Amino acid sequence: MLGMTQPVSLAVSSVERPPLWTMVIDLNRCMGCQSCVIACKARSRAGSGVFYTRLVERRSERLPEPKRFFLPVLCNHCKSPRCASACPSDAITKLENGIVMVDHARCTGSGKCVSACPFGAIQLDPFRGNKAYKCDFCLERVEAGLMPACVEACPSQARLFGDLNRPQGEFAAYIRHRMPRSAGKLGPRIIYIKLEDKTGSLPNVG
Repeated sequence: MLGMTQPVSLAVSSVERPPLWTMVIDLNRCMGCQSCVIACKARSRAGSGVFYTRLVERRSERLPEPKRFFLPVLCNHCKSPRCASACPSDAITKLENGIVMVDHARCTGSGKCVSACPFGAIQLDPFRGNKAYKCDFCLERVEAGLMPACVEACPSQARLFGDLNRPQGEFAAYIRHRMPRSAGKLGPRIIYIKLEDKTGSLPNVG
């Protein structure tokens, strides 16, 4: 499902270019309902107090009228992940498909990746050997042709997910018409669509 309304398979032929998995988050659509957080928690079975995605409530004073909004926070799957360079056991790698993964067999639980992440997206899970865990775009679901749990659960379709090399449906429309110029194939795999004012422009929400 793309936007929960268009059933589109994410399966990719092995003879084609590898996918470049990307998530678009439209801040104008997010209602702060926490459905994404609950779905992620259920899928990941993370320990108590450990969340791979969360919502941060903010207030914008830069629009014509003050506006409260919700900022979804999760691993950005960075181009050059600081967590990977900080890891003393080389347990974190960036896959060819753009996803940053943690090899829990190699993770020693040093916590250096937690300190290095600028988004607070990695946590040590005390219920899983105190090793590092974070969002992995629900890779096993994606490889099965499904959407990440948070995308599937979002009732306002604030999260869209797809292959940047082969965009489809509403995800493709966002990539063509609304993706910020600063975003691209070499940048982070989370693309935020900023708040719109009444004229339709996209001010910086800070």
